[in-house]
Amino acid sequence: MKSLQNFDAFAKPLKDFRIKTLSGALVSIISSLIIGILFTSELLSFTRTRSKQEIIVDVNRGEKMSIYLDITLNFIPCRFLSLDTMDTTGAQQLNVMHEVYKTSVSVDGTPLSDSVRHAVNDASAIATTRDPNYCGSCYGAESPSRKCCNTCEEVQMAYNEMRWVLVNISAFEQCRKENWNEIKQKIGNEGCRIHGNLTVNRVGGAFHIAPGHSYTENHAHFHSFQSLGPVQFNVSHSIGELRFGDSYPGQVNPLDGTKMAVQPHSQMFIYYLKLVPTMYTGINRNESTVITNQYSATWHSKGTPLSGDGQGLPGIFFNYEIAPLLVKITEEKNSFLSFSSVQQNCLDVCVEDSDFGVS
Repeated sequence: MKSLQNFDAFAKPLKDFRIKTLSGALVSIISSLIIGILFTSELLSFTRTRSKQEIIVDVNRGEKMSIYLDITLNFIPCRFLSLDTMDTTGAQQLNVMHEVYKTSVSVDGTPLSDSVRHAVNDASAIATTRDPNYCGSCYGAESPSRKCCNTCEEVQMAYNEMRWVLVNISAFEQCRKENWNEIKQKIGNEGCRIHGNLTVNRVGGAFHIAPGHSYTENHAHFHSFQSLGPVQFNVSHSIGELRFGDSYPGQVNPLDGTKMAVQPHSQMFIYYLKLVPTMYTGINRNESTVITNQYSATWHSKGTPLSGDGQGLPGIFFNYEIAPLLVKITEEKNSFLSFSSVQQNCLDVCVEDSDFGVS
């Protein structure tokens, strides 16, 4: 055994030959502090999760995408607003599933009524109680596809289809029964909260919230303001929530909580959104993976014929493009073996260094 001790590269002096010095004490104290700092740092790193991000080509095709929205226009009543969706060509998207509701609110956002389900791509839905056999007149605008006009909105649609001009909307019985002129007086004094979700094709597209009667002709989208007369629309609005897909922990949607005071009136307010498909996997691998989208946003406004300085349409417009890349976010955590190994190494180094302070 004594011959084996000759190979000891870390020979230690006997205790009788060791002398405790001030410099040795300082080295020991500093080493202890370093050990404590490193231990705390590694402990925090061990308990904290970290996100690993990868960028790959998105090969998913033919899927659906959910759009969750909560938008309030403070000065335009629900009766005059329509929500329409379109694809990249400008044509209305077909087979759009939705759960979108309208709630009448005061100009400060206080609810004035219960939520009513909204018909996307159709502003003609109105709850009226009539005889099921009732067939209202279209006042000469009947067509093979439209024999009856039971609401003021349907009369307007019939006139639009015939390309006739509406001169006096109060001349129609349906509009008088719906107190159309009284409802128009609420413009500027009542608002509308539109909230819910849309399920659309996972391609670039657009949706907008705009006043006027919306309709499609020759695959083009139009809004008619004939029944409203010379009126200005204040499109000031607030966005409580806007996201494309389910949310994941820590996700930031840049338009959430946005408030826009738009001047002058009857402006076309446009948001341009760049969507990045995202796949999120949490630290618990048993949980389902979240497929969603992150996005960035820019915006601007321009004039319309109603404001006298442009060719746009008053309202709020959202145009979105989807990037061809996919971001994979995976939450990871250091293993206990890695944590214990690092701690042991730090301890060994610091203790060894402290021995140099002892002579």
